[in-house]
Amino acid sequence: MKISLLGGTGSFAEGLVIRWAKVGHEVLIGSRTQEKADTAAAEINEKAKEEGVNGSIVGMENGEAAKLSDVVVVCLPPEYTRGTLEGIADSFSNQIVISPVVPMKFGKVVSYDPPEIGSAAIDIQDVLPDTVKVVSAYHNIPAKGLANFQKPLDYDVVICGDDDEAKAVVTKLTEEMPSLKAIDAGALEISSMIEAITPLIINMNKKHKHEFSIKFI
Repeated sequence: MKISLLGGTGSFAEGLVIRWAKVGHEVLIGSRTQEKADTAAAEINEKAKEEGVNGSIVGMENGEAAKLSDVVVVCLPPEYTRGTLEGIADSFSNQIVISPVVPMKFGKVVSYDPPEIGSAAIDIQDVLPDTVKVVSAYHNIPAKGLANFQKPLDYDVVICGDDDEAKAVVTKLTEEMPSLKAIDAGALEISSMIEAITPLIINMNKKHKHEFSIKFI
């Protein structure tokens, strides 16, 4: 499967890229310019070699990466997500788009700051063609944990979306990463509830100096 990560830099995206490349997926790093994409891909390829992955990660401009992909993961900062996707909307046709985006306000405490439409995931669906299937996922996995390949990811990943086949694909991609379990929470409308958990976890991590996440028992 061909997977692109738009804005695919930082430890969160890096962890997903290397884990998926390791199980045989073709992974593309999307960025605003080809130069930035090439630089990011080269850096991640070096780290991937340490995990036994060789040369399977390629950098491209965001629009080209999206156009060539079966699955697109939006790793863009919340404040730039809508504008970036509006600019490359014609690169989308029938892809599965995964949104781990969480709009937040940072002050004394971190709080959820959803767009007027209800959630980041619904906002993404609003921008893209109706044929694109948006699935909300991966909000609550610690970025440091994703980039630590020696530590098991013993977390649950809550996903939601309006297309059952798309959710099945995201479930499979999730459970290809050892120890992760995907749980289908229902329709995309529920995404605001999942997104809102992230600032709670961040506040708890700051208070307790610990990497909390989610596990349902």
